[in-house]
Amino acid sequence: MKSRASVASGIILLMLASSLAGCFTTGSAGPNYDLELEVDFTDAASATYKRGEMHIFELEGTGTLTVPPTILLIINGSVVTSGSITLDDAKTHGHILIPPTTNSATIQIDDRTVEIETIEGNPIVSGVEWYDRMEFITSICSDSTQCGAYVNRWMGTPNPAFERAASYFAGHFTGLGYETHILRVNDHLNPSQPESLNVIAWKRGRNVSCVQGMGAHMDIAPPGGPPGGGTYEGAYDNTAGTVSMMLFAKALVNMEVECDTFLALWSSEEEGLRGSNAFANNQCSYCLPHDKELKFYINMDMMGISWPAHKSNGDAFPYHAWSGPDNDPDVNEMEITEVMEYVHWDVLEAPRNLSINGSYGAGCDQHWDEHQSHVFDVHEDTFGRSDHVTFRNKGAQTIFHLGAYDDDYSAYHSPSDTLDNMVAVVGGVEELQKSIEFVMWAAYLEFIIADQTPSIHNVG
Repeated sequence: MKSRASVASGIILLMLASSLAGCFTTGSAGPNYDLELEVDFTDAASATYKRGEMHIFELEGTGTLTVPPTILLIINGSVVTSGSITLDDAKTHGHILIPPTTNSATIQIDDRTVEIETIEGNPIVSGVEWYDRMEFITSICSDSTQCGAYVNRWMGTPNPAFERAASYFAGHFTGLGYETHILRVNDHLNPSQPESLNVIAWKRGRNVSCVQGMGAHMDIAPPGGPPGGGTYEGAYDNTAGTVSMMLFAKALVNMEVECDTFLALWSSEEEGLRGSNAFANNQCSYCLPHDKELKFYINMDMMGISWPAHKSNGDAFPYHAWSGPDNDPDVNEMEITEVMEYVHWDVLEAPRNLSINGSYGAGCDQHWDEHQSHVFDVHEDTFGRSDHVTFRNKGAQTIFHLGAYDDDYSAYHSPSDTLDNMVAVVGGVEELQKSIEFVMWAAYLEFIIADQTPSIHNVG
């Protein structure tokens, strides 16, 4: 158990050690140019680096290559968490991943440096693609090739609109090559109450003894539901998170994972986390296995109305990323917290101390007194109210991503929770695309780094 200050200091020292490794490993008196790096089949110094994209690299010779936290090295389909590769008269290849927030960086090749400037690219997890998919799902028209009209997704028995949407979402995962199932559980005898119907996509890992996952709930607040009377699009809560999972599935197709991984769309979150609980506590062949270690879970619920978008009064919308479990508010207890903080502060270079002159409207986390004016509310917390609780209760380390909520988003659980309203609230389509893209990249990077962090383990 470590204090927050000591953890931060430790991470900084590790980063400094990593970034300096290439300078001091050779011990030679003169320059060593035995190590050659090509990016996209071009000398590294001459290559074009596009933000948000994967770039092929080939490294040959003897020496050490080190990249800063704002660039990720991918070898054999997995992140090299140290950011450093050492070769001894050998050759290797892989990918360099440049997040959309990286404008420039320095690559260290032994005692040489390569300064790179990035240009706009086509991000593998894209706010533009997210918006286009959201528009298709929520729009209603006479041409089914132009709009899906996958609305009215409240969970009930029966609701043909929900069944139709679940089939569409399942088809997306199946089309990408995932082992996909629709999990239906009749967990009660009252036909007037919702049952559970989830979409579960599995990606098998190298290690058969562990499991991990990401998820979002695809159901929306039913008619008459508090506090706003229910909704029909549920654009923010939670079509936004649903579409993010569709994009994550696409980005992870060619990645290798350490543990068996589920990418899930839950039902009945609005009725008490019934869908994720059905997956976690039943014994079906594609349910959560009970003979494997459940290491971590990342949850996406109500996203896109957050920094860097601003309110009409000029204040930034709040951004929340909460890890857990959190038993002591004064210390970081979970290894996944370090991954979450590293991604936000060091990889994506989010403004750590950004505040507003005042406070936000909702204070449901246990650090409210110290964070009430903070734009970035990124820390361990006890906050519940979504499907991460199901897995936290089983000992998994969890991260929950959330934007504005309750008092900060007046359309919560109301008929006005539409994509058009989200656009209006944040001040335009481009602002919404930028906001959702940032949080999606945070979650995506957390996942691929946590996947390669052995110290993350079940704490139950």
